[in-house]
Amino acid sequence: MPGSLGTLRLAMANLFNRPLRSMLLGAMVALFGFALFVSAMVSLNLQTGIYSLSERLGADLLVVPDGDGKKIENVLLRSVPTTFYLPEEILGTVQSVPGVAKASGQLFISSLEAQCCSVKVQLIGIDMATDFVVAPWLKTRYSGELKDDEVIVGNYIVGDIGERIRFYGKDFKIVAQLEPTGMGFDASVFMTVNAARQLGKIASPDKADTIAKSYSSILVRAETGTDPMLITDEIIDRLGLGARVNFVYASALMSDTATKLRRVVDVMMSAAAILWGLALIILLTVFFFAANERVREFATLRAMGATKLKVLSILLVESLFLGLMGSLVGVGLGAIVANLFSPAIAKAIELPYLAPGLMAWFTNGFWAVLLGTVTAPLAALPTLWKFSRNDIYAQMREGR
Repeated sequence: MPGSLGTLRLAMANLFNRPLRSMLLGAMVALFGFALFVSAMVSLNLQTGIYSLSERLGADLLVVPDGDGKKIENVLLRSVPTTFYLPEEILGTVQSVPGVAKASGQLFISSLEAQCCSVKVQLIGIDMATDFVVAPWLKTRYSGELKDDEVIVGNYIVGDIGERIRFYGKDFKIVAQLEPTGMGFDASVFMTVNAARQLGKIASPDKADTIAKSYSSILVRAETGTDPMLITDEIIDRLGLGARVNFVYASALMSDTATKLRRVVDVMMSAAAILWGLALIILLTVFFFAANERVREFATLRAMGATKLKVLSILLVESLFLGLMGSLVGVGLGAIVANLFSPAIAKAIELPYLAPGLMAWFTNGFWAVLLGTVTAPLAALPTLWKFSRNDIYAQMREGR
């Protein structure tokens, strides 16, 4: 007796008997689920990266050579290898300015390609005695004094602690690794200032004398309650206008970065919304015309004892199943893409990019699956409404 057949069984039979149409509808939902999940994860990764930058950058102010403010942003945010020089005596001047809690110099050297990476990496010379930026990112506490043949590597650098890595023909031992930062530090290698100067001389022999007496930037942490602008005014007074230095404020850097973040998030969410609208229209159209083609099938079920509610339930279960399966596939593919291509996405967006905890993945995945699942039944509502108002068996008898 057909009436004894379960709604789920009939719905599944209908879907599997029309594989092409079912796959088309499922693919549309999967595409939406994929776009929604990837957009949500990229947006969340960017927000996590911005938060990480604001919480752990450490410096309120950066002193760099005049005209190199953009380069320091590239180093911090995008890991674009670069090299520039600032006279080392400026560090002593900055340290003596009232309101300066800490000041530490860094020297940037752009590496040649190394076995750790497929591209150039940023070599950064640091003074562990005065550093207050790198240490908070260490995965495991490193309390030793960094030696000239030792390095601390960023999270993207291939190599375990204890292994050796080579730059410009010199071997270095990896003694520590940073946690993921979402910043340019992920693709950087940290060494002593002396080691960086030695490599700099090899990289640029014509600038050996300059490198021996230079830093690239000076990171400054202001005392609590001290306005960084007052510090810059005092530095200018002491150095004179001819010092040719530039100042990058952490607050301004954060504001600019947050503005760019909002633009990226708006674009991605707008694209996801447009795709959802297209998916809804396509699903609605396919459901409507497919249902019209199935009038005789539904009328046969009614003639064999199925109620109108039974027929409507079959349509609803079909749409729910397509929505659920399509969403699961789309979100699954989205998770793979968001995870495997995370470094490439970060490089393309050129903003701090840091993956959140596992719970965030599950939470976003749940909502993406839920929204994708309800999209198909939502698209089927006009069809359900039409058949709820008409006698399908009568339509068949009238030849409509």
